[in-house]
This record gives sequence, C-alpha cells and structure tokens, in this order.
Amino acid sequence: MFYTYAALILTASGVIISLAGYYLIFVCHTHYELLVWLVISASLIVTGFTTGKLIQRLNLTSHTDFLTGLWNKRYFHSKLDATKKKTQLCLALIDVDDFKKINNIYGHVKGDMLLSEVAHILQANTRSSDIVARWGGDEFAIILADTSLASAYEVVERIRHKVENIFHASYGLTISVGLIPLAPGQNLRELLVKTDQALYKAKMLKNSVIKIGDFDESK
Repeated sequence: MFYTYAALILTASGVIISLAGYYLIFVCHTHYELLVWLVISASLIVTGFTTGKLIQRLNLTSHTDFLTGLWNKRYFHSKLDATKKKTQLCLALIDVDDFKKINNIYGHVKGDMLLSEVAHILQANTRSSDIVARWGGDEFAIILADTSLASAYEVVERIRHKVENIFHASYGLTISVGLIPLAPGQNLRELLVKTDQALYKAKMLKNSVIKIGDFDESK
C-alpha cells in the first residue's frame, strides 16, 4: 500500500516538516525548541532512509523476473554488454524441453512452480559473479564470466544432469542448452545468434548441451 501512495506520503511529510520548522522559528519561542529540532531531524532521517529504500526496491523490481526472482532480459543485456568489455565469457541459452506439453498435462500453476524450481537449480549451481536470467517464457540465460569453454561446459552439463535427475521421472522435464564462448572481435549480436543456433540444435536432440564445434555454424 505504501508504494502506491509513496509520492503523496513523502510530499506530505516534507510539507509537514517544513511547516513545523517555520512554526518553531517564527511562532513558538519556548525551551522545547531543541526537542522539536531533534524530532524534525529524526523525521528527515526517516524520510530520507525510506526514500532510499523505495528507490532501491523499485530499481530491483525493474530488473528482476516476478515469477522466478532471476534477473530479467533487460538487465541481462546490460550486464552482457558490460561484461564483454572487461573479460572473457561464455554465454549459455537454456530451454525447457516440451514445456507446452508439460503445461497441458499438469496445468500452468504447476508449470510455473517447475520453472521456479529450475531457476533455483541454475542459481544454486553457478557463482555469484555469474548472471542468471529468465530469457523469456521457458528459456533462461547465463553469463559465465572469466570462464573457459571447457569449464562452462562442465557447469551446464552438471545443471542439465541435476534437472534430469530431479524432474524427468516425475514430469518428463529436461533442458537443452546452447553454449558459445565470446570470440575475439565478436559483437554481442553475433554471440547471441551463434548461441541461439546452438540452442536450436540442442532442442532438436533434447536433453543435451550443444557447444561451438558440435554443429555446422554456416547452417
């Protein structure tokens, strides 16, 4: 409720504090002046802190996915661009195999729960320095910074195995992954296109990880 009327509440607080200060200086000349000033100062501190937390929360909300709690696609793009300028990286695009079929069988509520659980596995098996995001629908993306292709492959293979072991027997749920390292001089669009091509090949096989060298990039 507070966030709905935050602008009005904070504006009103500023007006009240200003009027209190005016009253203290020009109207009320008593020995309670110091106490009133302390109250005003405390009010300003609380208002400033509340405003800061509000801005922080709004910033976080604008960059996170509501369902999974992962970063959203907009934030992911900004971090991908920033990370590219600093370090070697690998990009993984992940798709939940036949997720539409899973939704049809178990319902959308269960489907959302499964997506959230997959998101948790992605986070639990990556580093805090990696960027894990919901790419859209049943797709996820991971930026693995300062990571060789071999190391990145180990990470996503471990994730794929965990998802299969936990969900395949009960729900037939598996994931497919496209994994590409950023090549020297390669721009982000080219990296995304190559990774999407790898994911497409992986989805054809299902429950697999396809990396550069595993497919003909010209097709």
